Amino acid sequence: MRICHVITKPELGGAQLSTLNLISNLPEDRYQVSVITSPAGILKHEFKSLKNATAYFSPFLTRPPNPIVDIFALIHIYLIYRRNKFEIIHTHSSKAGIIARWAALFARIPVIIHTAHGWPFHDYQNPLEKRFFILLEKITAAFTTKIICVSKKDIETGLKYKIAPREKFALIKYGIPLYQFKNSNCNKAEKKKELGIDNEDPVIGMVSCLKPQKSPLDYVKACIDVYNEMPGVNFLLIGDGILKKRCKSELRKTSLNGRFIFTGWRRDVSELLDIIDIVVLTSKWEGFPIAIIEALAKGKPIVATDVGGVRELVKDGVMGYITRPREYRDTTDRILSILKDRNSFFKMQEEAFKSIDDSFDISAMAHNMDNLYRSLT
Repeated sequence: MRICHVITKPELGGAQLSTLNLISNLPEDRYQVSVITSPAGILKHEFKSLKNATAYFSPFLTRPPNPIVDIFALIHIYLIYRRNKFEIIHTHSSKAGIIARWAALFARIPVIIHTAHGWPFHDYQNPLEKRFFILLEKITAAFTTKIICVSKKDIETGLKYKIAPREKFALIKYGIPLYQFKNSNCNKAEKKKELGIDNEDPVIGMVSCLKPQKSPLDYVKACIDVYNEMPGVNFLLIGDGILKKRCKSELRKTSLNGRFIFTGWRRDVSELLDIIDIVVLTSKWEGFPIAIIEALAKGKPIVATDVGGVRELVKDGVMGYITRPREYRDTTDRILSILKDRNSFFKMQEEAFKSIDDSFDISAMAHNMDNLYRSLT
């Protein structure tokens, strides 16, 4: 079965990691896989090196909207489709989800699937912009065979805005390399030394692209407040992005004595989680954050904003706390609450570890997707 996955940009994000995991774990004897993405991104090498897939890089597939460039992207993707005669097109992310599905319609692809890794419309948009994206999703959904959502919340949102009828939606949650996260032999002392942490104090961490959606400034402000009350704490921000300079500017207003560390993009997130005590997420909107799944698999208490499918992962007060988006003081209070109550901390660790079972493994995600592909063809 000839199948092609399309994703906008190979950056280090949940949608991209999920797509890589899926492609790498589909049965090789059943699928001839291709993938189309942009040539710009930290994960380009991973997409290019996929053993069981052919990668195509479109220079026109860029994230910022640009009508001229987007039309060239549609034409380029259409030509790749026609040359390969795919039977299934599976799109990921908002930009590729629109362009690549229209290209599939024009190329008369029999089965068109889209995974909504969180919807492109949200409450922080200009109302006209939000209505435009809702309309665009509705029109494109009309000729989409199946829309996969990674959380129940996203299905509810799709139904609320009448993107498509219920029977067109399917729920397939993310899978991670569970063994890698559940069974780590990281040398914690060496890892701390590598990062410049020379104490045994607690470590707070957030794994995130530093972009407006993730609201990293709220994390920085919460960390500053935590430090002002409990100076014996370390802070990590794992990731990079356009808001890094603003985060650093905010930190220059105070003194954390070298206890706030920007790690940049890292490929050893599993090991970094071993030295983190509490994982934080300050997003304004989400789909189903892989960073939280990974942290829970490590048995880490969570302090995360009430967005997307977070409540499907974190029970408030059981394996962590759920906070209000854009209310960084709420995040501060919850972090301090966990740090000050060691009994609660250890109970949350245990509950977090137990909450991630085999249904979150890569193999389960690939199996569910395989069943869906076969049912549609």
